Amino acid sequence: MLHIKDLNTVDNNFLIENTLSTSFLSEKKLIIINLDKETNEEKTTTLIHILNKVPDDNIVLFNSTQIDKRSKLFKELKKSSEFKEFNIKNDFDVEWIISKKYGGKISPEAVKTIIKYKSGDLNKIESELNKLLINFDYINNKEITDNIIPELEESIFQVVDDILNKNITQAIEKINIILNDTNIYWLYNNLLANLRTSIYILKLKNIKKSNISEILSLWNRWFLVNKNYRITYKEAQKLYINLVNIDKKMKSWKLNWTSPSDMLFELERILIS
Repeated sequence: MLHIKDLNTVDNNFLIENTLSTSFLSEKKLIIINLDKETNEEKTTTLIHILNKVPDDNIVLFNSTQIDKRSKLFKELKKSSEFKEFNIKNDFDVEWIISKKYGGKISPEAVKTIIKYKSGDLNKIESELNKLLINFDYINNKEITDNIIPELEESIFQVVDDILNKNITQAIEKINIILNDTNIYWLYNNLLANLRTSIYILKLKNIKKSNISEILSLWNRWFLVNKNYRITYKEAQKLYINLVNIDKKMKSWKLNWTSPSDMLFELERILIS
């Protein structure tokens, strides 16, 4: 077996020779080639050239998590090879994969946390866990929370949870951490979008609706319906209106401030009040 993990680092002659030559000591030969969007054009052309010349005793497996389906290589592979696509449908699938691969090395709670922190991205999850296992024999939840930075999307979820539980100091601390990787306008828009969903849920709970997940088409966010917060629906509604008014004032030129720090101050003022 030969596994080429980074195609761009392999010499063309090595690629051709090892793909087209049969095994000396074995009946079959397996060549695994990882592909990604950064695979250069020269290597792509070489692969297309040799696809139909591979001996019957050689099995060439192309593996990719992000191949461009519009590319010439993909179209050629579809024509000349067997193609299978494996889709992860939800977090339960990811949890099963991680638990099976890292069984005995990670706690169930830590599995759930890393999935949340990395928004269910299996590649990022495995990369982070492999790094942690260099220093830790077993990964508990603390190893995740102390060493891994949540994705921006998950960080926003955590801020929303803090706001709705009236943990404003913690929410503002997280906001300032998020702003190291993005700008206040991105944060503000995403904060509104995620708060809006929670406001709708609180409203429907307030009027005793039972099929909230179906009404709002929550899909894989159905778990939000089961969350309980310290904030009341009226308080959440008032908060949301005050936050939306920032956007309204910006678009009507009724604000005196112009810098991102001014907007952050306004956001923090509303949260504190």
